[in-house]
Amino acid sequence: MDNIKLDIAKLKSKAYPFGVVAGKSILGKYKTEGEARKQLKDNRVLFEYWAESASVSVDNSKKNFVILN
Repeated sequence: MDNIKLDIAKLKSKAYPFGVVAGKSILGKYKTEGEARKQLKDNRVLFEYWAESASVSVDNSKKNFVILN
């Protein structure tokens, strides 16, 4: 689990503007940056386990396309 990069990110959501993320996958949404940091600190093992899951790996491997008409 040495290569997992978990971060706190500013999200577009007005209700929950901060989140714990692994790549582009959002693992948790929170109302304050402090709450997000506390959850990451307290539940790091769970977030690391989740970040290694197949669904997060697939989500992070998808290419984003913008189709212009």
